[in-house]
Amino acid sequence: MWGDLMDDHFRAPIASAIRKKSPFDGLLEHMGKVKKCIEVMKEGLMDYYDGKFESFSEVVKKVSKLEHEADLIKGNIRAHLPRTVLMPVDKGQLQWLLREQDAILDHAENLVEMLEMRHTRIPKELKEDFVNHMEKVVETVKAMEEAIERFKILIETSFVTREREQVKEKIHDVHKKEWEADQAKYKVTAGIYKLESKLKPMDVYHLLKIADWVDDIADHAENVADLLRAMIAR
Repeated sequence: MWGDLMDDHFRAPIASAIRKKSPFDGLLEHMGKVKKCIEVMKEGLMDYYDGKFESFSEVVKKVSKLEHEADLIKGNIRAHLPRTVLMPVDKGQLQWLLREQDAILDHAENLVEMLEMRHTRIPKELKEDFVNHMEKVVETVKAMEEAIERFKILIETSFVTREREQVKEKIHDVHKKEWEADQAKYKVTAGIYKLESKLKPMDVYHLLKIADWVDDIADHAENVADLLRAMIAR
């Protein structure tokens, strides 16, 4: 009898802990919103670059909805981080990683809202460069998503060396893609200045801002990768 009571006494907290949702599951759920948001943003930017502004307000609504849903997930993760149970990684770093991942959504929302305020036609000479830059940024985010997925597997396997090396490879991919995005942005910026005399000053300013805001998304994806690297350096 006493043995059964003792077993139940010690089993209950363990079972309860197992039932609790892992913060890493929440991180992947949040990342799912990032992924969907970037997909919507990419489709919207393709139309915008083509001069199709009629339905862009719908893109703004979709991105804003996804950003709000991600905020709810972020709040839930923070509210349920273990306080008394040791975690395999530093909780502070995990929260910074979540913040940087969330910044991708914030910048995507700010970008589409800004584009909706002013419809600026992309000069035909620059359209290909703008599209290429945007695609490189999207590739950077995709590489970041793959790194996060491998990171969760690393956690689940208790930092097995083989899995650690795979995470490092994914982190390297993020840095490579971010560098490519930077090169593509440079080409866009150079092209804008080359056409400066043919464009209105406000158009020049807005085109430069588009390139900046799109590129910031890749920067935050790289920040996520840097935090992942710090978290596995043990």
